[in-house]
Amino acid sequence: MDGANVKSIDAITRFKATIAAARDDLARALAEADSDIDRAQLWIEREAPAYWKRQLTLRAEEVTVCKSALYRKQVTVSAKDSKPSVVDEKKALQRAQARLAEAEAKAKACKRWATTFQREVILFKGTMSAMQTVVERDLPMAVALMNRMADALARYAAPEPVELQSMLKALQESAESTRRTGSGDAVDAAASVDGDAGPDGSVEAIQGEASGSGDAPADGGAA
Repeated sequence: MDGANVKSIDAITRFKATIAAARDDLARALAEADSDIDRAQLWIEREAPAYWKRQLTLRAEEVTVCKSALYRKQVTVSAKDSKPSVVDEKKALQRAQARLAEAEAKAKACKRWATTFQREVILFKGTMSAMQTVVERDLPMAVALMNRMADALARYAAPEPVELQSMLKALQESAESTRRTGSGDAVDAAASVDGDAGPDGSVEAIQGEASGSGDAPADGGAA
């Protein structure tokens, strides 16, 4: 089987950092989107209806005031027995009525948009649930995987630890000592054989002496 083709462990580390940064960016974007949705929902469902409800009350009162002013002007008789002009009062009443109609339309729109917005929020969160899963589960798992890969490759490519090197050195020294001891024993055995051979150090001399010793009694017996 082919060995591992490790070219750059730093590339894995940089890729892991890129994944982590992307995860942070996506998480921040999702959090900001949720915050924007919450603010918009609060405004549509509470603040805007409350504002236009107050405006309805104020503008209805304004219409009442304008009607009263117009009525008073209409029943007023001038010194010359002529009716005074009510053009200004009528214009003021028309403006007040238009403002009241606007407030009524806005109040109805708030109710309509509150229902529509809730539906859109549900659709949006359903669509973003897959991205939320990527941010909260998939990318952290990828970062953890990159960490394990980098650690494994670093151990694979790292030099032997000091303890292992010391053990290997001790084993080598022991083997050398064993070989030297074996050679010394062989030399001592050879020296022992030489010592037994006699002063001249030859095995043949010993054999000759033994042969001569055997012949002497034979000669003596013959004499």
